[in-house]
Amino acid sequence: MRIHAVTTIAAATMCASVAIAAADTITAVNNGGTVGAAQHEAFFVPFAETRGHTVVEDTFNQELAKLRSQVETGNLVWDVVSVTAINEATACEEGLLERIDWAELLDVEDFKGAGGFGECGVPNNLVSGGLVYDADVIDPADAPRTWADFWNVERWPGKRGMLYRAEQTLEVALMADGVPPQDVMKVLAAEGGVERAFAKLEELKPHIMWWKSGDESMQNILSGEVVMTFAWNGRVATANKSNDRNLAIVFDAGHVSGSQYFAVMKGSPNLELAKELIVYSSSPEAQAQYSRRIDYAPANAKAFSFLTEEELATLPRDHLDKASFQNGKLYLNFWLDNGDTLLQRFLRFAAQ
Repeated sequence: MRIHAVTTIAAATMCASVAIAAADTITAVNNGGTVGAAQHEAFFVPFAETRGHTVVEDTFNQELAKLRSQVETGNLVWDVVSVTAINEATACEEGLLERIDWAELLDVEDFKGAGGFGECGVPNNLVSGGLVYDADVIDPADAPRTWADFWNVERWPGKRGMLYRAEQTLEVALMADGVPPQDVMKVLAAEGGVERAFAKLEELKPHIMWWKSGDESMQNILSGEVVMTFAWNGRVATANKSNDRNLAIVFDAGHVSGSQYFAVMKGSPNLELAKELIVYSSSPEAQAQYSRRIDYAPANAKAFSFLTEEELATLPRDHLDKASFQNGKLYLNFWLDNGDTLLQRFLRFAAQ
């Protein structure tokens, strides 16, 4: 009986310790890779060290089915999720994420440049795709300044690198046709907008070398196979550092920029701790650390002041008014309604 009593007490003590540990543990999930590594170093490790919490990390490929299954079964594995703008809007509407008034916890003005808060989430970075050329090959004094210049193969002969995807590529085509970046989605979603974008792409098509990955976009311009390319700013910065090169990105020409969002799983038992982690990760200091590790612009505008001029060179700090943002109801509704159809049309177009 005594041994049994001692065992019972020990078991009860152990259960209590586990419960306390579980209450102090949070699971965050992202895309993994360089994004996951940057979030680990800039957000999760310092949060755990300074706040005394445990952060368990996991990865997923933006499959909404994994969010649905957890919420529908009540078997929640994750607390904080990093999702694309489209997935943030979709998951929020489906009730898979907590609706939180982030304006009560964070300054709205600090995040306007990254498109602002979603219905459920907070932007945690800003990835920009823009016009890129090699400043060691093309004299910056005579370099392209607009997407119309990108289309000008007589003045700058050679192949052009373009993303093998309807989304982003159609937006760039409209910029080349003279549409201001901030109006691109209005024009694309209006009658005749899609036809106008494809017609502009048709002009450049004989000179296009399509790329399917960020690595490929850099390989093509570093090797000289293309003279200019559409590319993501993080890839440009990494290529310059890794290869001691001088690729330049022309943000003033207009760029396509989008954020991923941190949000909390619906029904998370760690709601307050999840909010605490997101607020910490949204601070200027943490955002600056993240930008240093992945060369994406911080979502919090105050973070720019923590970065050096060299670090700012491939970030769209002073050019956010030249962005076509991948968020907002117009963008989300258009691509949710038309994305599959336009992708199939684009693939046929590129193959012809």
